[in-house]
Amino acid sequence: MTRDPFEGNLSHLRLEVNEGIGFEVYAERQLLGRYNTATGQLPRDESPKPCFHPVYTPSGGLISEYRPDDHTWHTGLYFGWVHVNDTNFWGGFWYLPEQGKYVPVPDSHGIQRHDAFTSVLNIENGVAIEETLTWLDRRDHPVIREKRRFDFLETAAARGCLWLIDSVMTPIAGAVTLGASRAARYSGMVLRMGPPFADAFHTSGSGRSGHESIMKTRDRWVAAAGASGGMVVMMDHPRNLRHPVHWFTRRNLLGTGPLMEEDLFLDASDRLHLRYGFLVLDDVLDQREIEGLYRTYLAESDGRSPT
Repeated sequence: MTRDPFEGNLSHLRLEVNEGIGFEVYAERQLLGRYNTATGQLPRDESPKPCFHPVYTPSGGLISEYRPDDHTWHTGLYFGWVHVNDTNFWGGFWYLPEQGKYVPVPDSHGIQRHDAFTSVLNIENGVAIEETLTWLDRRDHPVIREKRRFDFLETAAARGCLWLIDSVMTPIAGAVTLGASRAARYSGMVLRMGPPFADAFHTSGSGRSGHESIMKTRDRWVAAAGASGGMVVMMDHPRNLRHPVHWFTRRNLLGTGPLMEEDLFLDASDRLHLRYGFLVLDDVLDQREIEGLYRTYLAESDGRSPT
C-alpha cells in the first residue's frame, strides 16, 4: 500500500523556542535547522536579519553556510532585499550603475528586527511557528511590518522534511519601493550553501541542469543536489508575484529573484504575500518525483491561512 508522502507522526517533529535567541526544529534527536533572531552583535553594514543556520539534511548532513569570508552578509537561509527606498536590506556594498562597480555607502543599512513569536502550533502532520518583524531603515525608522509563518512537515516518501515559508509585508510609513540595483538583480529568499554540500548540481522544473543555464530563467522550482549527498528544492507558489519566479543560482547559492526584471512599488495600502516551499532531503530525486512533491506542497500550502 502506498504511503501518503506527508503521513505524519507528531512525535517525530518538535520545536524548541527561546524567545531571545530563536528556535530549533528537530526530527526526534536530529537537529534540522536553527532560526536565529539574536542579530544585535552583527555589524550594521551586514543588514542584520533573522536566518536559518545551520540547516541539516534529516541524516545530519550540513547544507548551509553562515557569514563566509567572501560575503559575510550571507547567513544561511534568509530573506534579503537589496534596497527598500534608500536603505540596503541585503548587506555589503551598493552597486552604482553609473560607476559600474560596488562601493561602500556608510550609514545606509537597515535591520529586519525580530519582534516576537506569536504562536507555536502542533498541526496534523508536523509543527508550525508564527513570527512578527519590523524593518528599520538607515535612520532606524520603521518602514515595513512583516508576519512570517514556518510549517515543518514530515515527508516519508523521500526521507525528508517540507518547509512551508510564508511572508506578508505591509508598509507602515507610506509607499515603498523594493529594488534590486545590483548587477545580478537578486533579492528575496536565498540559501547560501557551504561545504560539504556545495559545489551543488542544480536542476529545474523545465528540465534545465547546471547553475549557469538556470541563472535568471523562470521556473516553478529549482533543486540543488549536494556534492556530498542530499538535496534541497526551492518552490515558487503560483499565487506569488511574478510567478514563475526568476532564479538566482551559483554553485553555492540558490535563491528566488522576483525583482530581476523590475523593481516593485508598494503603495501604503498594499501588502506583499510571498509563499515558498523548501524541501530538505536525504535522497536525490528525479524531476518526476520532485513534481509530485511540488503538487503536494501546493495542496498543503493552499490548505492553510498562515498569516
